[in-house]
Amino acid sequence: MFRGRYRIRGRNLGICVVLAAIAVVMSGPLAARAESPIAQVTLYEVDEALRFKTHGHDTAAVQARLAQASLLGISGDVVALTNNAVFQNGAFVKADASSAVNVATLRGPVSGTINLLSDIDPTRNSLDTLVITSVLEIKGELDLTPTASKIPMAPIQGRWRVSRGHARGTYSGVFLIPFDIGGGNYFYLDPAPYGFQCKGAVLSGTPLGNLCQVHSTEFVLGIPMTKALLTFSE
Repeated sequence: MFRGRYRIRGRNLGICVVLAAIAVVMSGPLAARAESPIAQVTLYEVDEALRFKTHGHDTAAVQARLAQASLLGISGDVVALTNNAVFQNGAFVKADASSAVNVATLRGPVSGTINLLSDIDPTRNSLDTLVITSVLEIKGELDLTPTASKIPMAPIQGRWRVSRGHARGTYSGVFLIPFDIGGGNYFYLDPAPYGFQCKGAVLSGTPLGNLCQVHSTEFVLGIPMTKALLTFSE
C-alpha cells in the first residue's frame, strides 16, 4: 500500500513498531475501565410474539425470526452484588425486548428496556403498587445456535445504560428454556455455571449434566416459563 512513498529504517523502524503497539493497547480492551459485577437479575418470559421475515412473498425463504417479549421478575429476583444506585435488593423488574435473529446464523440483535420497580405497599401482593425507580436501555446480541443442537439455552450479552443518568456498563447471561423429560416433568439446565442457584430439585447424572426441576412458582397459566439469568457489570 504505501509503496514508493515511505521508507523507515533501523532505529526509526523500532520506534514506530513500539509506538504502534502502544496505540493498539491504548485503543483496545485493556485501555477500557475495568468493570465489575454489580447485580444479578432473574427474569421470566411471560409472553412472546413471533413472526418471520421472508424474502418478498416467498414464504419458504425465511430470513429472520422476529420476536417481541415481556419478562417479569418479582422481589428476590434482583440481587445487588455491590452498593450501587441502580439495583437494589428486593426490587421488582419488568422488561420489554425485541430481537431479530438471522435464521442462517441463528444470531441477531436484541434491544429493549428494563424497568426496576419498588413496591410502595408491601403488605399485599399487587402489581398496582409498583413504582418505577430506574429505567435501563439495553442493546446486545442473542445467540440461538445451541438450540440447533437441541440444547435448551440461548446466551445473550450486550450493553446497558440508565435512560436518565450516567450509569452504564455491560451485561451477559443466558436464557434457560424448560423441557419435558417425560410425564410432564419440566427441567432447566443447571444455572450454576452462570452464578445462579436452582429453585427446584436437582437431577444429576444426565447426558446434559445436572438439571433443575422447574419450580411451582416458575409456571404461568400452567406453562413453564423460559427464564433469563443476567449479570450486570459497571
